[in-house]
Amino acid sequence: MMSFKLALAVLLCEAVRSGWSLANDTDATSQSAREARRTAAAADVDDANLPDRPLQLVRPDPMHHQHLELVPENVKRLHHVNKAVAVVAVVGKFHSGKSFLLNQLMGKQEGFGVGPTVRPKTMGIWMWGKPLEIVLPSGNPLSVIFLDTEGFAASNISESYDAKIFSVAALLSSYLIYNSVKIIDQADIDYLELLSKRTQLFALRSQVTKSQWFDQFNHDLLRFPPLLWVVEDFVQMTEGEETAVEWLRRIMETNSREDNKHGVNLLGMFDKVDCVTLFLPATTKTLLQDLSKAREEDLTPEYRQERDQLLSRLKKGLVPKEKNGKSITGGELATLLEILVTAANEGSLANIPGRWETFISRLRVGALEDCITYYESNMEVLLKKHNHGAINESELREWHQASKENATQLLSRLLLGLDQVNNTFAELRSVADEKFESTRDLNEKKIHIACNSAQKKIEVEAEEEAQLCVLPMKTSQLNEMYKSIQKKALARYKEEVGFLEGNGAYRRHSEQLKTGLEYVFKAITLKNTQALEAILNAGIETAVEKFREAAMNHNGVPRTTADMKNIIGRVRVEAEKVFADKAASVEGESLYTPFQGHLTTKLAHEEELCKKENLDLIRAACKTIAGDLVTRCLHNTGPSKMVLPLNETELRKRLAQEEKYALKEYSEVQAEFSDTSAYKEGKHELEERLTAIWKQREEENYEAYIREVDVPLNTAKKLIMLSADKYDTEFSVTQYMKDVCLLNLDEGKAKDWQRSLKITIVEKFIRDSDDLQKMIDSKSGWWSAIKGFFQWLASLLS
Repeated sequence: MMSFKLALAVLLCEAVRSGWSLANDTDATSQSAREARRTAAAADVDDANLPDRPLQLVRPDPMHHQHLELVPENVKRLHHVNKAVAVVAVVGKFHSGKSFLLNQLMGKQEGFGVGPTVRPKTMGIWMWGKPLEIVLPSGNPLSVIFLDTEGFAASNISESYDAKIFSVAALLSSYLIYNSVKIIDQADIDYLELLSKRTQLFALRSQVTKSQWFDQFNHDLLRFPPLLWVVEDFVQMTEGEETAVEWLRRIMETNSREDNKHGVNLLGMFDKVDCVTLFLPATTKTLLQDLSKAREEDLTPEYRQERDQLLSRLKKGLVPKEKNGKSITGGELATLLEILVTAANEGSLANIPGRWETFISRLRVGALEDCITYYESNMEVLLKKHNHGAINESELREWHQASKENATQLLSRLLLGLDQVNNTFAELRSVADEKFESTRDLNEKKIHIACNSAQKKIEVEAEEEAQLCVLPMKTSQLNEMYKSIQKKALARYKEEVGFLEGNGAYRRHSEQLKTGLEYVFKAITLKNTQALEAILNAGIETAVEKFREAAMNHNGVPRTTADMKNIIGRVRVEAEKVFADKAASVEGESLYTPFQGHLTTKLAHEEELCKKENLDLIRAACKTIAGDLVTRCLHNTGPSKMVLPLNETELRKRLAQEEKYALKEYSEVQAEFSDTSAYKEGKHELEERLTAIWKQREEENYEAYIREVDVPLNTAKKLIMLSADKYDTEFSVTQYMKDVCLLNLDEGKAKDWQRSLKITIVEKFIRDSDDLQKMIDSKSGWWSAIKGFFQWLASLLS
């Protein structure tokens, strides 16, 4: 519909360039229209002042009957219609009863002139001066203007003139009635379609897009109205239960005009298409010759019934003529009439072809269609030859050139002797080339499908053949097998689609086949490598298990370093032999040496585990011996064997003797493991434990001494507690405590003890006494430290 609206707009192109416009009536209307509006405004008249008689709005030019002329004095009268208007126009062939039909619709016996002779009565376009006033269902009033038009196809009247009358009447109308007599025939359909397409202006669509006024132009005024086809004097019956509308639509839909290049028929041009039939209005010859004499009672009952039904349908379908969504009045209708007549006269309508041109055109179109069919049939022969499959591109192109040349020769014979047909040859070659391009594009896809299918199938076959190989095998054997499979696969590919060898798709899929075969080989190689690796891994596991079993210490007795070295050397040789036997089928492969190195690493690890296990046994044995010796030393230096306190020199002598005996016995018992770290660790641990025992015994000896002098030391403590406040530093109070304690030890049991022993006992006593330690801590501080330092220096000097 958009193309239709664009085409309608061009009807006004010439008029707009001459200064006409619908956007603003006051800016671009004729002088007569402006004068009429001023007259109407001054007189302040309304619709009632319009005469109740026919008024000619448009007439043919008197000289040639080719152009249209406005009748200014009657056009002015439209300005007196101040209400919303709707226009009902009747068109059709001359003497088809248009004027009589309009009179019946207006309810007038004496209305538009009805011609009793063979000469056409109505010339140009007429309106009934006084509009019919009706009220719409919405309650709004509406002035209905009826237009009677000059009949089509009259003698000595050109088709171009008919087109102008039709275009102006159709574009003015709110409802267009096409009147025919007795039947709807193909000639009526064809002629009405020609006139409608002429109005649509297909040929000037490009001019529309360039028109500066197009964006501002109001399209509502240039729409085809609903079409009502009225068949008068209808006495036949439609087929079956087919209605009049269905009858009309069937004929329109099956319209077979050979020159219908645009594929648009009347159903596509008009928003709505309807049809009614009317019976004979009268049965006497006198009345039928001049129906203007027929009174209401003279009309047949059937006609009156069908006429009334038509009138009711017409009133229901009437809508006001609109601009920008608003109803227009008579003044705006007058402006539109002037624009349409001007545009029609200035050549904005496409030329209707003459009868001879139509014949030549049909012949040319028919010959072109036959030659195109011949070309298509020739191409079909090649397609069938290849079962509609892929075709070599060179063969397809050569066949196309030959078929196109044959079709051109055939067209030359069909159009022999005709002029102005060169474009037909160019059109044939263009169509053939377009069809070839489509065929070639489709063939490219077929070539791709054929090559792709062959590639995939051969890849699968090659993979299935490769899967049948027994793995593992030597790499050299696998490479030979791959070369054989690849050679056969490429040969099969060429055998299946070799006829397409020159095509890019053939080469592309051939390379993809090679790549696919490489992937297959890589997959088989990977599986073969995995199988070879499985053999080597199994050999390693067996060899390691053999090494582990042979080197295992089953009795838990530690072995010497020399024994371990001999055992491990022997077992390693046995394990390596086991690996060589298990992996004999892989020897010589690139994988063999790395896995052999892996075996060496694993055996070294197992060797370390064996050594560690043996070292742990030695360590445990050494620990056991050391534990036994420590237990013996504890016993020999315990209360049952050594009564404390002892003289310090005597105590150290006895402890040193016990340590010597223990270390000597440890060395003798574990002599064979003396080169191991476990032996040294055990000996060191023994020495540390003996040292700890000696320290413990020395502590116990001091404590025994302290118990011996407990009374004098406690007495000294009491004295210290009484006099310690006299000393203000840690050094002086500590020195005071030592002096008091030593003084008390110079009497009684400790009188003859060595002074160093007595000093040690006193220091321990002071250290273990919480009260004395609190007293010392109470003297701390930075001043105490400084003064104590000088006191210490003074004691050294004295």
